[in-house]
Parts: sequence; C-alpha cells; structure tokens
Amino acid sequence: MKGRALFSLYDTSRAVEFAEQLIKSDWEIIGSDETVKVLKANNIPVSNITDFINTKENFGFPPTLHPKIELALTDDCKNRIDLVYILTYPLSEGIDVGGHTILALAAKGGRIPITNNNDMELAVKEIVKKGTISKSLCSEYIYKANYVNAKHYASVIKNQDNHEILFGNKSYNLLTGENPYQVPASAFISEHSDSLSLFSLKKVSGEEPCFTNMADADCILQTLCFSAEAFNLNIGKIPYICIAAKHGNACGMGVSFESAESAIEIALWGNPRSIWGGELITNFLVDKKLAEILLQSSKREKIFNSAFWMLDLIIAPSFSNDAINILGKRKRRKLFENSALTKPFIKVINNSFRMVRGGFLRQPSASYILNLKECSNVNLNNFDKDKIVSTIIAWVVAFTSNHGGNEVAIAKNNNLLGVGGGPSTLEAANVAIKRALECSHNCTNAVFAADAFFPFDDAPKALVEAGCNAGIVPGGGKMFNDIKKYFSDNNVQCVFIPEKYRGFCRH
Repeated sequence: MKGRALFSLYDTSRAVEFAEQLIKSDWEIIGSDETVKVLKANNIPVSNITDFINTKENFGFPPTLHPKIELALTDDCKNRIDLVYILTYPLSEGIDVGGHTILALAAKGGRIPITNNNDMELAVKEIVKKGTISKSLCSEYIYKANYVNAKHYASVIKNQDNHEILFGNKSYNLLTGENPYQVPASAFISEHSDSLSLFSLKKVSGEEPCFTNMADADCILQTLCFSAEAFNLNIGKIPYICIAAKHGNACGMGVSFESAESAIEIALWGNPRSIWGGELITNFLVDKKLAEILLQSSKREKIFNSAFWMLDLIIAPSFSNDAINILGKRKRRKLFENSALTKPFIKVINNSFRMVRGGFLRQPSASYILNLKECSNVNLNNFDKDKIVSTIIAWVVAFTSNHGGNEVAIAKNNNLLGVGGGPSTLEAANVAIKRALECSHNCTNAVFAADAFFPFDDAPKALVEAGCNAGIVPGGGKMFNDIKKYFSDNNVQCVFIPEKYRGFCRH
C-alpha cells in the first residue's frame, strides 16, 4: 500500500471517480457512513471509519472525532492517514465539527488536506503519476484547509455585532501604479456570486491593471449602477449611459435614449481636459465607430493641440474585434468587458468598511436609489423627460463623487456640466459652476444636485445666479424652511430627498 485516504463527503458526486484512481494506484480508502454506501454501491473497496478505529461503541459524537483518528493524522504510526478528502456540509445545515476537525488535524500533521473537488482532481493526477504529491502542493493545500476552517468559524460568529472578520482570496497581482514604493499590490476576491464584481471583468487588451485602476473602476461602476437603477425606477427604461472620469470621479456623463454615439460624445466633452488619462465606462457594446470616437477627435486637436483622448481604462459590456484593434494599440490602455453591464444594478451588501489606523470602520452600505415619488416638493408635471434625466445625472454624480465633501453637480440636456466639492457647500457650488463655465457650458435652466442639505442660502444663491432653475437636495437643516422659501421666491423647482438619504458615499 502506497497511501491511505479518508473520504468524508457532503457532496459525493465525484467520490467514485477519485476513489477508483486511488485504488488503481495502490491506495487504501476509508470513509464515513454515507460516503462508504456510495462507494460500495459502485463496487469500490472501502472500509468504514468505525472498522478502521476498531470500535463499535457509540460515544455520542462522530467517529471522525475519535482519538485514534487524531493519532492517525498527526503521528507517524502504523495506521497513518496520508490524505483527507473532506467536503463539509453548509452552515445552513449545522456546524460540521467533525469535518473541520479532520482538516485541522491533517494540516497539523502535515498530511494532504483536500477541501474541494478541483484540488482533489489535481492531487489524484499527481498521485497516479508519481505516487504522491509534491511538498509545495501539500503546503498549498494545508494553507487552504486552514483558510477554510478560519472562514467557517468566522461565519459562525458573523451575526454577532461586536465582532467582524474580513476574508479574501488573492486573485492576481496588480501593477505598481503611480506609487512605486507601494509594492506589492494585489487584488483579493471575497464575493463570488456577484456578476458585476470587478473580478467578473474580462481583460481583452492591455497590460494588467494597477491598484489605482481597480479603485477607480470600482467608483465609476458604482456611478453607472446607481444611475441605471434610478433611470429604470423613475423613467421605466435604462438609456445609453457613458461616464468619463478621472480618479474615479465623473467629470463627464452622457445619456441618450437614441444612440450610443451621442452618449459618448456628450460624456467626452463634459470636461475634455480633465479626462485625459482617465477612465470611461458604458452599458453598451463598443464597436469600430465608437472606438474611433474614443480614440481621437479633430475638434480636440484644435482646442488642446492633441487629438487623442488618452483614456487609460475603458470598461464596456463587450468590444468588437475592430474596436479592440483600434483601442488596443496602446499597451497602457486596459480594455475590460462584462456582458452584465448591459443591465447595471446595485449590489446590496450588509456593511461597508474603511481601513483606518489601528482598525477599521463599519457602517451599512450605501444603497439608496433616487425615487422622485418619495421626494417632497415634487410636481412631476413641471419636470419633462429631459429635466428628469438631468436631475438623475446631477444627483448620481453628486451622490457618488469625492471631491473633498459637500459635492454639488450641475447637469443640463442629458449632460453633466460640472461638479465640485469643498470644505463648504458654497465652495463646492462655486467650483461646480466654475468648471462648467471653463468648459464653455451654459448653466441657464440647468439642474443642480447636492449630496447634503444646504445649511445656509449662500450656495443656493450662487446656483440660482448661475442660471439653474431646478435642483435636488436632501432635506433637513435648521434653515430648511428658509431654503425652501428662497427657491420658491426665485421660481426654482427644488426637490427634497428624504433627509436620511444624504450622500457622502465615498467617505
């Protein structure tokens, strides 16, 4: 006999396949009751674990917890167990003490602990070929077994408010990015069921992303998802959406119900200087024609002496082969696709976290979708479709941006005109207005949005004087009634979001 394996499986779908290969390689199989039944039904030689430990006495706990099993897994004895193939049952069916204990003992004893079918397949291939597995692979499986156990017991306590444990599996290494001293950088996945997670993106061109690319991609993905959800809720349809950003902050956003080309053109010219070297995301296919627009512009060359937009990151549901050839000529430009982007959605998670010195902060995740019917001071008869679209654009950009706090955004004609933040709401409003004017936008009859209530009437006055005649802002503040009166007196249709739904999502 070359080795002995213990099978204890919640999922026995591949038990026969693996057992047959081990038997042919002169290995002995022992198993727990249910697994033994499956193997014997398929004429696989197998011993029940109770026979292996030579006891019939019922101690009131699984035989896998017997001291003789611990000895077989941790000591170099005659009845040594060399490999354990353990597929534990889910927490919804109870706490699998026996299964996780076997994994812990096998890891402690330097045995081969297998926790999933893919790893078992690889291990069996090596055993068939070499009689055992390499030390490096065994070390990897020991690490995985400890990780599985740690994650299991963390799940047992996850609903206790006084404890929090975060887990992630390393997906790949990230490039250095802008700060060479912050090396190494890695991407870790913790959510496998989310079709719109960053790890569901498929790279179709360019070098590997850096830390900054991934952080920025997450930000613009959130902006896209919040806007799509808001359009669907308030208009009943998701339009073509294009968001052009820098450092994860939208500086151009275009929306069109007619054409993807229009959405891209609007987004690129929202703030054409700022998006140089930035990011762009869409909810539609990028074909050859759109790729040429994203690559360069003769109009841009006349204004900035460079025709190229120099976008570093472009994310879309898909790219045509021609589009990849056009945009992929620049190695530093990363193209990512995910078909789920055609129907963007917000993933509601229990909590969001922020690492701080000495620990981390926790709060419920931001998941508010703008619903104009829930707002106060709303007369939708005064809001045509274009006004609603601009309102959603201004709200989502103010709600998801991070320009230093108190974000204010201005939109008009399905186009983001400007956005700003600052220590005060007045400074944020002035920055948004200034950026809009610098990009030759006209704020007359535009819509503003703020991610926090107006504590004074200074910012409202600046926005009204700039030409805005509609807006949306969370209610609240000591001067709330005065602010309402100011807008009313100046014929500004200001919609008030329920007070509890303030922004600050990027804090």
